[in-house]
Amino acid sequence: MVWVKSKVTIPRTVPNAIERKKLFTILANNRMKKLTIIQAPAGYGKTTLLCQWLRHIDESVAWFTIDRNDNEPRRFIKYLIHTLSVSTLNDLEQKLSNLLDEKPSFETVVDTLLNELDTYKEKIHIVFDNYQVIQHPQIHQIFIRLIEYIPANVRIYITTRTNLELPLVNWRVKGWMLEVGIGQLCFDLEELQYFYFNSFSYDEQVGALKPLLKITEGWVAGIQLIKISTGNVNNLNSKEILLKAGPYIHEFFMQEILSSLPSSTQDFLIRTSILNHLEPDVCVTITNKVDSLATLVDLNQKGLFIECIQIHPPVYRYHTLFRYALQDELKRQYSSEMINSIYCEAATNLCDRGDYVAAIELALNGELYELAHEWIQKYLVEIFAEGHTLSFGQWIQILRNVQYSVDINMLVLYITTLFSMHEIEKAYEIIEELLFKQDASKWMDGFKFIAVSKIFEIINAYVTYMKDGDLEKAKVGLQTQVNVRKEKSSLYHISLKYNQFEPRILRTIAGSKGKFLPIEKIDALIHVLCESEIKDRNITGVTYGLLAEVLFEVNDLARASKELETALQYGLRFQDPGLFIPMYLLKARICLTRKQFEEAHLLLIKAMKETDKPYWIGVLHIMKAQAYLLEGNISYAQQEFFRVTDFINYRIVSKNPFYLLVQGRILYAKNQIEEALQIAIRLKEGAIQEKQVVTFIEAGLLEATCHFELEKEESALTVLHDTLEQGALYGYCRTFLEEKYALPLLHKYWRIRRHNKRHKFNSVPSAYVNKLLQKNYLVDEFLDSFTSREKDVLQLLAEGASNYEIAQQLQLTEGTIRVYLTEIYGKIGVKSRMKAILWAKQWLGY
Repeated sequence: MVWVKSKVTIPRTVPNAIERKKLFTILANNRMKKLTIIQAPAGYGKTTLLCQWLRHIDESVAWFTIDRNDNEPRRFIKYLIHTLSVSTLNDLEQKLSNLLDEKPSFETVVDTLLNELDTYKEKIHIVFDNYQVIQHPQIHQIFIRLIEYIPANVRIYITTRTNLELPLVNWRVKGWMLEVGIGQLCFDLEELQYFYFNSFSYDEQVGALKPLLKITEGWVAGIQLIKISTGNVNNLNSKEILLKAGPYIHEFFMQEILSSLPSSTQDFLIRTSILNHLEPDVCVTITNKVDSLATLVDLNQKGLFIECIQIHPPVYRYHTLFRYALQDELKRQYSSEMINSIYCEAATNLCDRGDYVAAIELALNGELYELAHEWIQKYLVEIFAEGHTLSFGQWIQILRNVQYSVDINMLVLYITTLFSMHEIEKAYEIIEELLFKQDASKWMDGFKFIAVSKIFEIINAYVTYMKDGDLEKAKVGLQTQVNVRKEKSSLYHISLKYNQFEPRILRTIAGSKGKFLPIEKIDALIHVLCESEIKDRNITGVTYGLLAEVLFEVNDLARASKELETALQYGLRFQDPGLFIPMYLLKARICLTRKQFEEAHLLLIKAMKETDKPYWIGVLHIMKAQAYLLEGNISYAQQEFFRVTDFINYRIVSKNPFYLLVQGRILYAKNQIEEALQIAIRLKEGAIQEKQVVTFIEAGLLEATCHFELEKEESALTVLHDTLEQGALYGYCRTFLEEKYALPLLHKYWRIRRHNKRHKFNSVPSAYVNKLLQKNYLVDEFLDSFTSREKDVLQLLAEGASNYEIAQQLQLTEGTIRVYLTEIYGKIGVKSRMKAILWAKQWLGY
């Protein structure tokens, strides 16, 4: 035999490969196990892990890289002996050569080898790399005997892509074995960050990498290929990443996986790649393989980037990148007619089995627009009843993008979906389109569209009232009675959702983006709604929610608490998280206003149990972060904030005003003022563009506070004035009261107004500013957060006393005074004694 040296030496690893320290810990904690099996498909870093680990522990290693030629018992045993001879037992080969020439039983050879290993008193690690190529039963028997009687000083490692024909169950029960699988080998977020940025710091970069982690599912080779093809992924979405990395990933799968498989298996993989979930019955339909279940089981055992996600009935799925690579191959190998046929068969099978959502999406993916439109129309009521509103909006947009003529019923419901997502321009475009059709064909007058014509009138009337407050005009649409035959139209009973992602109703179209109507006008609208036949519809609940938020904003907490309960009941009855989550958030804000921190957290936890929608759970975590921030617990606030991107895609959440606002406040609390300022400016620019009053005020307050902290007093006062102008225009109060860091600046602003009546700031009514600063309205509320002893310290500080003098007067130690001052600095949001003295003088009248 010719010995290949590289087969019996530890392979070279990739330069600068990340050390898998968490896996090292697992291996270290299981060093007494006889056998370690590392099983995963190609590219998960099995070999690299063992190379790093064995170099890390610095003990004797015998490495045997197995190839297909080694699938013969005599060759296998000779290579094993050679491996051990080269690495540790130098004279082993010579000792056993005569024995091998006599051609004894393999059991005799293994027993002799075991005795030789037993004489070697130091620890030996024997690695069998790529064991999946071994198929010969006799080699398995050799290996089994080796494991059964291995000496205590020897550890054995196997890397394999497939399941092994070894008595693993027995070894598992005896506790002989450590198993490392895909779950442990996948990169986690921390390792991914280090791979890209050479650091483990948990900052904004982590959120940017979460989409990449989702696409690759932690597959190491996929991550490497994407980095090679894209470089920096910070500003790329999933589609852009796949577009750039697709050719590299496709080539890997074709060479490493597909090319070695039988043509029938290749065909099965390629055809079924159109499916998100692999159900045997659907696979039979599009592959004509009646043994599809057996094929799926076999693929899973061979470790071909497939996993079982449900046992009864069996459902499988391909790794995301593997599926995309197979879909590319589908386009290369099959005609467009054949591909359409495959999509049609699969989609029809899904629809016949009741999975209309998967059927519609598959039909759209396969460009079967007529079939998709037919099914959307057929299942319209179920789509809204089962909460697939966002999917519905995406489906209609796809149809309109390809100029497909969409049914009027669907267009009207699409308008409500667009309103709920605040895509106002698109919504008005369709309204104009439908009004034009009304002029041309009088579609609203026919019985066919009786239900949606009423919905159309309601939405138009509601939005119009929110714009101009003309109740008489709105009544026409809100109180028109529907024909008694409405019971025959199932569309009339659809429960529409008016908010898909806003944490406050005030920010929605119902709240006119923060330009809220006076309370008496909202009360009048509720009166009209409650007297109409839509009093029990979700739109009435939304209006109660809006009223509650406006009452809170004008500081009528008692009535706000009452009205929000009504809105909350509507939201829960209709299972509308776009209504009940904002109400839970409002309820929590009222608790925080009253310093009931524990009650606020309990409310938010309760709200999380009311929904299974990841987006809304993420929003609740943002609110929890804000609650901790108001408590003064920056560490907990940051922990909650980092959890948000576990639920909401980073590219989505990084544009969310609520998320950005809390991020800015956390940065301010951590004294990262410049970073907080940049977020505030970006937020305000977005608010101006979207004409969002709520966000403009919140961002303006944060911006002004940052300028003030950076000692840019003129800029701070100017920004505060612009913010107060907007607040005064619509009657905002609570938003100003909650921003405690802005209070010293607001007080300074008022002093300038009082001493210079012709100042440029006079465009804001004095009565409005005075109302915000009334002693029993704001100052007392803020000062109530101080203990009596802290107030004593604050008063002496304002009088100019030193720490020693304060300690003498209060009969305390100077160390205790320093502790009190630290607490006071945190509450008033200052970092120095001088600023604390200035603050105390302003607020205490010195």
